[in-house]
Amino acid sequence: MKVKSFKTVILLLAIVSFFSCKKDSSSSDYYVKFKLNGNWVTWKKVVAGELGPDLADPTKTDFGVTANDDAINNVLDISIQVNSTNFATGSYDSDNSNYWVVVSYMKDANTANMKLFDITDAPSQPPSKYIVNVTSITPTELKGTFTGNYLSDWNTGEMMNITEGEFFVKRLR
Repeated sequence: MKVKSFKTVILLLAIVSFFSCKKDSSSSDYYVKFKLNGNWVTWKKVVAGELGPDLADPTKTDFGVTANDDAINNVLDISIQVNSTNFATGSYDSDNSNYWVVVSYMKDANTANMKLFDITDAPSQPPSKYIVNVTSITPTELKGTFTGNYLSDWNTGEMMNITEGEFFVKRLR
């Protein structure tokens, strides 16, 4: 699958997760926490994860974590696709060509000012790179951490620094 097609599938999965998540956080300890432009951000209201066969190719497995801010204006998505039916805990590096790692941030979703930042190299900057460490997979929950340097809007070259984070989310599939 081409990178652009995979990004489209991941974006569609993020949007589906975004609209299918229950928006009641009163009984949830689930969260996605990350450092955005040097400041810690924690989102708890709309967070979810998924792990299962790729919807277009069941010989591949998709892992995903999606989180939204309380206003549901901004979306962070972490996605990994492996070329097998097995997905294990461990470290997944965006530079590794044996699988796909996509980290993206949608700013001002559902507005005319929406921007999509992802692992795209910005002009005059080192390569954009992320490592996702999946530390726990259960039938009901996904947990892990991630590190990276920046995400870029490939249309404008504008950058967003998301440098580290962690997630503990309910598994929807």
